[in-house]
Amino acid sequence: MKTEAALKRRSVPRAVRFPSALAVLVPLLALLMTAPLFLSSYYINILYMIGIYIIITVGMNILIGYCGVVSIGHAGLMATGAYVSAYFSQHFGLSFWLTTLLGMALALVLGSLFAIPTLRAGGVFLSMITIAFGIVINEVLVRWSAFSGGPLGISGIAKPQLGDYSFTLTSMYELVLLLAAGAVMLLRNVRRSAWGRAMIAVKENEIASLSVGIRPFRIQYAGFALSSVLAGLAGAIYAHANSFISPDTFGFHMSIQLVLVVILGGAGTLLGPVIGSVIIVMLPEVLELEKLRLALYGVIMFVVLYFLPKGIAGTLLPLLRRLVPAKADVPSDDGNGDASVSAPSLSVKELLPYASAGSAASGSAPVLQVKGLNKHFGGLHVVRDVGFDVYAGTVHTLIGPNGAGKTTVLNMISGFYPVDAGTVQIQGHTVSGRTLAQVVGAGISRTFQHTRLFGELTVLENIMVAMTNEASPGFFSSLLQTGGAKKKEAVIRRRAHAYLDLVGYEGDRSEKAASLPYGHQRMIEIARALAVRPRVLLLDEPAAGMTAGEIGQLEAVIRRLKSAGLSILLIEHHMDFVTRISDQVTVLDYGSIIAEGSPEEIGRNPRVIQAYLGEEDHDA
Repeated sequence: MKTEAALKRRSVPRAVRFPSALAVLVPLLALLMTAPLFLSSYYINILYMIGIYIIITVGMNILIGYCGVVSIGHAGLMATGAYVSAYFSQHFGLSFWLTTLLGMALALVLGSLFAIPTLRAGGVFLSMITIAFGIVINEVLVRWSAFSGGPLGISGIAKPQLGDYSFTLTSMYELVLLLAAGAVMLLRNVRRSAWGRAMIAVKENEIASLSVGIRPFRIQYAGFALSSVLAGLAGAIYAHANSFISPDTFGFHMSIQLVLVVILGGAGTLLGPVIGSVIIVMLPEVLELEKLRLALYGVIMFVVLYFLPKGIAGTLLPLLRRLVPAKADVPSDDGNGDASVSAPSLSVKELLPYASAGSAASGSAPVLQVKGLNKHFGGLHVVRDVGFDVYAGTVHTLIGPNGAGKTTVLNMISGFYPVDAGTVQIQGHTVSGRTLAQVVGAGISRTFQHTRLFGELTVLENIMVAMTNEASPGFFSSLLQTGGAKKKEAVIRRRAHAYLDLVGYEGDRSEKAASLPYGHQRMIEIARALAVRPRVLLLDEPAAGMTAGEIGQLEAVIRRLKSAGLSILLIEHHMDFVTRISDQVTVLDYGSIIAEGSPEEIGRNPRVIQAYLGEEDHDA
């Protein structure tokens, strides 16, 4: 199935191929390591604080930029790491390395206890809850004197030691620098992993992410947990390096600073935390506006949101990509390039392993059975006793006037609407009443009446997202980019190319999905639905908005899937298309079935003609 043309499509040059993160990070890290040789302790302290901010805002960038969860209480988690590490160091004489782990662990526990009930709130409610969390932590620190020292804080915190060596400001700076570089590399690894793609998918369109089996809470919690651990780490290092902490250090202004760093630098970008941290830490020092710090932050926030809504990195990097001459993409086999170019092709059977042969004529059992579906919205009975069977290797189409209940039936079958009465069965197993992830796992995938692609992801990544549950590595493997994680990533990438080949997509697969023509988006959405490897494919008006040529391509794809044994349930208003492609047609009107049969029988049915064209008003 992989043709020479398909291979050429994969080699379409990207806008620009910049040096890898390692190629930039290693020389920069080496240069910064030499800073103590020519900078005073004042500037080393500033660079050290920038490193602290980078560590914590990398986690917040994952949370805000990738997961779309805005937390304005992370200063409380930073305080947790700082105070736990300082307390156990002073009262029990534990080493810095052990107390830091304790601080990170408690920050994770508190972050989890805080995140689990609040992530479901979402939106502005979640942000308000995070503000309350930060205020509560600050009040506890002020009033719990036995633990925190009260308003005066804790002083005389021991410097880290390694054997007989006691860390100085210079060695603490070097340690922070290494940890900050490691945090940036973690951010890079997350973005290139199945977990990072799933985070962005949930942020952009939760409904579409549910349709491919992603569990939004699980994905968002992973981001919150990682950000909590990094906040605890930053707090512990801050406490031991400064030898003093107080509740004022971790007040509301700190939370505002951290959010501003992410927004200013560019939420969801690799360099965003670095750029934002440099500006937010250095600007008040350069301008000597310590007393007007919050006012300065307010002005920066206004300017950024108005003129640079995507932040500095998010605005400037796309401009650089357009200005720098294009270079051809170089395939690689490390899971981050296009390793599938030289890989052997995948057959339709490998791509759709659960498609099966058989039909009503052969006496085989139906793949999908819909029995007596009913749905109410308040006092409106929108679906009444709807039932039909869909057999393997057939296209079963639902038609009817607008408002007849077709999409409602599709939503009940796919699990997006609960069923008031009736059942949905896949090969004899009931799926109605299950969670969306369980319905997808049982073998039902779908497209939507209005396309729901993930605009921030590339064409290829949109397909790869659909394989998150099936082939993604563990979270820690993704963070560390282990050999196993890279191999799984290469397998996912290869299969994603194959699904795009299956639907005949000929565009640039490294292009962002948001910039694609409507017809291309339709085909990509079908490829994404196929990547779930369904038993039944639900298509909601796939030909809507397509040109005649695109409809012809869609028809060829559906016939290919049908010949592979896939069961297809289709909703469509394009009647010529329905007549050509359908094996069985069910007609709905006012939520009830008024006719069933072949396309030819339906075309002659007087009740169907009446439903579409209406009756002549003889009284008039």
